[in-house]
Amino acid sequence: MIANIVVDFFKNLGQQRVDSAVAGVNAKKMGAIAKAKTEAAKQFNKAVDAPVKAAKSAAKGGGGGDAPKKEGGSMGWFSRKKDEPQQQAQADDMGGAERTVAINLNDISRATFKPVVGWVVILNGELRGRDFRLVDGKNYMGTAADCDVVLTDPYLSSKHTVIRHENGTFTISDLDSTNGTFVNDRRITKYDIIDNDKIRLGRTELKFKSLE
Repeated sequence: MIANIVVDFFKNLGQQRVDSAVAGVNAKKMGAIAKAKTEAAKQFNKAVDAPVKAAKSAAKGGGGGDAPKKEGGSMGWFSRKKDEPQQQAQADDMGGAERTVAINLNDISRATFKPVVGWVVILNGELRGRDFRLVDGKNYMGTAADCDVVLTDPYLSSKHTVIRHENGTFTISDLDSTNGTFVNDRRITKYDIIDNDKIRLGRTELKFKSLE
């Protein structure tokens, strides 16, 4: 039995030495691989950094690359942007397509402005007391949203009638509406109206006021 113990002891001791030797070999192998990777990484970084350093040197005027040089000083790709405003100014002086144009907002306002020449006041219904301004030219009245005088009466057509001011005269014209246009309780097709005339469209009554 003692003999078996001695044999096992030396057997285990031998196995430990073998394992230790294998571990040492593996460690050296891994160290060699790591060293090779580090060296490869250094070579790669050096190869990548070389063009960047050359470009920076050229931009600073170091002459370390193929970048074009500017006469009398440093040159690089980055210096082009400094020249662009001057080049653009030269293009403008030569009649370039892009130019700054001054716009007079007062002229635009005068061109689109239409003076108020009168108004109509609603005498009944939900909109009683509300007034609508009338301008020089045509003033459409009806239920359509693009009318100049928008009314909510269900008995009106979308574009029911139009009041036109021209040369100091107001003329109201029916636009083939379903329920007609009335002035002072008379149905009309076209009629010259004057201050304080009463207009009826559908079931909506309005009083006309003139500034003339």
